Amino acid sequence: MPEKPFVNSASWIWSAEGSHSAPPPEAATPSHYQVRYFRRSFDVDEPGAARLTVHVSGDSRYLFFCNGTLIGRGPAKGDVNHHFYETFDLAPQLRRGRNVLAALVLDMSRVAHRPALLGPPCSVMTYTGGFLLEGTLLASGGAAAVDLRTDGTWKVAVDKAHRFQNENTTFEGYLGYFEHRISKLIPAGWNLAEFDDSTWPSAHVLFKAELLENRRDPASPYGLMPRMVPMLEETAPEKFADAFLAGGGRVSPDWDALLENRGELTLPANASVSLVLDAGILTTAFPHVEVRGGGGSVVRLTYAEALRLPWNTPDAKLLGKQQPLANLASHFADESRGWTFDRRGEVTGWCDIWEPSGREDTFEPLHWRAFRYVGLQIKVGSAPLTLRGVTHRFTAYPYRIAATFQSSDVSLDKIWNVGLHTMRMCSHETFEDCPHYEQMQYAGDTMITSKVAMLTTGDYRLSRQALYHFDWSRLSDGLTQARFPSRLVQVIPAWSIHWITNLKDYFHCSGDAATLRDLLPGVRAVLDWYRRHADTEGLPARLPYWNITDWCPWWPRGVVPGADIGPTCIHSAQYINALDEAAGLLRESGAAGEADSLAQEAAGLRRRAHVKFWSETEGLYFDRPGGPEVSQYGNAWAIVAGLAGERERAIMLKRFPHDGKLAPGSFFWWHTGFAALAKCGRADEIPKYLGPWHESIGYGLSTFVEENSYWRSLCHAWSAHPVLEFQQRILGVTATAPGFAKVRIAPNRCGLAHAAGSVCTPHGLIEVAWRVDAGKFHLKVSAPAGIEATVAGPDGSGRTFTGNYEEAFALA
Repeated sequence: MPEKPFVNSASWIWSAEGSHSAPPPEAATPSHYQVRYFRRSFDVDEPGAARLTVHVSGDSRYLFFCNGTLIGRGPAKGDVNHHFYETFDLAPQLRRGRNVLAALVLDMSRVAHRPALLGPPCSVMTYTGGFLLEGTLLASGGAAAVDLRTDGTWKVAVDKAHRFQNENTTFEGYLGYFEHRISKLIPAGWNLAEFDDSTWPSAHVLFKAELLENRRDPASPYGLMPRMVPMLEETAPEKFADAFLAGGGRVSPDWDALLENRGELTLPANASVSLVLDAGILTTAFPHVEVRGGGGSVVRLTYAEALRLPWNTPDAKLLGKQQPLANLASHFADESRGWTFDRRGEVTGWCDIWEPSGREDTFEPLHWRAFRYVGLQIKVGSAPLTLRGVTHRFTAYPYRIAATFQSSDVSLDKIWNVGLHTMRMCSHETFEDCPHYEQMQYAGDTMITSKVAMLTTGDYRLSRQALYHFDWSRLSDGLTQARFPSRLVQVIPAWSIHWITNLKDYFHCSGDAATLRDLLPGVRAVLDWYRRHADTEGLPARLPYWNITDWCPWWPRGVVPGADIGPTCIHSAQYINALDEAAGLLRESGAAGEADSLAQEAAGLRRRAHVKFWSETEGLYFDRPGGPEVSQYGNAWAIVAGLAGERERAIMLKRFPHDGKLAPGSFFWWHTGFAALAKCGRADEIPKYLGPWHESIGYGLSTFVEENSYWRSLCHAWSAHPVLEFQQRILGVTATAPGFAKVRIAPNRCGLAHAAGSVCTPHGLIEVAWRVDAGKFHLKVSAPAGIEATVAGPDGSGRTFTGNYEEAFALA
């Protein structure tokens, strides 16, 4: 086998209709997606000495088995020109005699994505149904024994069991493949070696597979690349934390025993059951239901982040308050009811429907679900149904949290833990804005989630992939798309600015200069787009596309006033900040001249923007020239980008960020707002503005929400950023050279008596602990070898050291 796979070797395969025609009804899956089974049998003489490595891909999604064991799922999300393949070592699965490779492949290519209606997942980019494998069985001594590449020797069968539906929603078709599975139509044992596939036809060969780097005059639509991120973690089945009858009543002792894995439960013929399973916290998992018998039964699993109750329900605690939702993306929300954890609430949302085969059977959906609650409804058929287990299996990106944080304020410790859980729930094959509704990777959300992940886990792989994803998304005019991978193009200019920040953070955390060099041309393209859309003074003005910057409830669809007619403070400051960040990246890459030019451009625009937006009367920056609107977010950006000098900052702090006339922001704006406070020397005040996060925890949420009206997503990536404030402000750790080669440690007391924790770096953990005692600030730092650390004490003094450091500073 060649050193690299897919070099004039394996071909993509499908069923007889190929990629150029539609199958007749009798040769098609009875749904809007098409599902196929593939098999390839082979013999092994000496399994202990044999070796088998396979490279696998599919379109749109596949489950891959060896001798009935699920080996992996894929492909990882990319686009058609950057289509990932996975590599699996199958040697541990081989046995003497007959073996089989098998795959279930789901094709979504024949259905267009339409958010308001039924459609495939927006984040799964697809061309045509297909399966691909390359691998050669090597016998003892390394001799090639069996070539297993996909070609006409593989067998294929058309699935009739999997149907797909989008019941119980009027919008949000971003996910798009909730199931209706009729298991009696699945060929029993189809992925086992002993299964008789003699009646299955040979697979139809589509086209030769090609690596992206080898594409010349391609017949294949796919540019294949090795998977950039590890396989997702999948745990063993876990119990639900609780269960109750629909309406809130207790379940019977028999149900308790089943859910505690202490026994089976048999439901009589024609019985009906409706109850709610509670995972205890929001999770991303595969619901796992094991049954026996019960032919003709129907099981429905409905997934929800919380329960729904009318606002006027007596003595009920609901999230937020009743309000009009006209200015929010409220396509799934309901103004008459709110979210609650009150057991009287109803489970509403998407569902999977399963009709068991009547044999011993297990249901897991093909794709994981996001939920705290699962509404379980069962209508038993003409034969009794025995439930053998009702559990769920956790899955997410395999992050391992290494960083820690503890303080004298236990409420901050709770924010830390919930923030980390929010990050994990929004991290799978890509980062996601929210796991329940969209599962889309947005650049603004990713800027935050990626940095949280890097500083708390030291794992940079998903962050690196995200940077490339957005670079691949770039339009011909220079901007990245706002979300990617995505079937629908969405462009938010500010999100391209956030991509530059994400690259800066990645480089500072990882020190990966090769990735920086790859992506700098894209940074230049974004900046050039902004220059081409500037007014006569060089400030961004009347920008095309969707100019949302934050979910401010006072702004139509999050667009700052004046964006449609001229420059705005927010967009101008964001561009100026991007010029500064790009200059820093270029300087680190050795392009000092270009860096100086960008810094000079930023300095000139900074002066002009100050003149255009500063109001001496208001003591704030207007959102647009002449005002009258002022906002939290606009003034935060004016501070962060340096429009405000020391004098202006002192004036602004009389009203910023608390004045009621400032247009309010969502959780997202505070990421910039906290940075603005720190630049003003007010980092100690950050805890007093954490009210929305405390409120979320007080409601009983296990993740942070998208927006504090609680109208939709109860788990949203961009709201996890207080984790960064605890590491960068309270512990005071920031990288001052790429890859944490140099670091500054400048803790802020923030009204605390003590704090301790750590930050992940490529060299290991930086550990910081401080306490206030007897009028002194006691600081202890442990830094890994290879890091030059500088401590900035509360008295303004500085110390540079390597290794361990301890000192007591006198407090004023």
